[in-house]
Amino acid sequence: MRNIGKSDIAVSELSLGSWHTYSRLSFEANVSLINHAYSRGIRFFDVAYYRDKPHTEVLFGRMLQEADFSRDDIVIAEKVWYFDYPERSLTAQLDASMRRLAVDDVDVIIVEHPRAEMDVEQLTRDAAELVTSGRARVWGGLNWRPELIRRAHDYCVAEGLPTPEMVQLKYSVVRQNVVDGADYQSVLADTGITVHASDSLEGGILTGNLSPSRHIGLDIGGIREDIKARVPAIEEAAASLGVTAAEFSIAFAVGSPNVCSLLFGATRPEQIDSNVRGLELAQTRGDEVRALARELGVDKHEIDPPYGHDVPLTADFIA
Repeated sequence: MRNIGKSDIAVSELSLGSWHTYSRLSFEANVSLINHAYSRGIRFFDVAYYRDKPHTEVLFGRMLQEADFSRDDIVIAEKVWYFDYPERSLTAQLDASMRRLAVDDVDVIIVEHPRAEMDVEQLTRDAAELVTSGRARVWGGLNWRPELIRRAHDYCVAEGLPTPEMVQLKYSVVRQNVVDGADYQSVLADTGITVHASDSLEGGILTGNLSPSRHIGLDIGGIREDIKARVPAIEEAAASLGVTAAEFSIAFAVGSPNVCSLLFGATRPEQIDSNVRGLELAQTRGDEVRALARELGVDKHEIDPPYGHDVPLTADFIA
């Protein structure tokens, strides 16, 4: 268990995500999956409203009612977006999410990165209100640029508001340069903010699946073909330690002292088991993994740039 930022919220070093996962399984398989995750020590679950999978929270809330554990046994992270902000407040959006989840509060609320035209201080006040109102225990950012998360942190300190404690960022063997770069390292050191690592297996590409059939994360920086070209070198580095590329990749990301938890998606228990082995590898041979991975990054990764958030829902759904 590691703490989120300077807070007293301890989370498991691995966290189970919900994007394009629960929607692909039967209800019974989903309950079995989260029970298996819990049995392997995972206590941190990330869930959100997704425009193309709008029932994800409802599914998770119902799964939680059938699980072998209760709401109080786990840490829940939720997200808020800018689909209709500021016309609809972040508070109203989170309230709707909690109704779908059938919970009274969440532990962590993750706020999408600001758009270029946004008032960062006003957005920061709105994010902090999600904590001061009791809806969440801490707040953090999703793909915030280092200068903006620092600005939000410093504003909260000056105004006596809850500071951001976590930032969710893509971080992997092949996407090292943002989190490990000088700008973010300075922010993390000065503020105590911790990283919630995401996309650490590049949607399955780093496991050897070079053409994933499911929808995977955005290719920020346009480096996915370069990443695919690095897979043989990653497999070779992993083989030198007698482990799989997946285990090696998980061990690299979770081995960073800046990371409070690593977020992954899974639809099968054996995927969870593989990631737990990666965690165990980080605990026993983490320094070796980090040394071997040092030259494997594609140093053209960028933080998610501002993008349009008014795109229509998929044809299958209406607002």
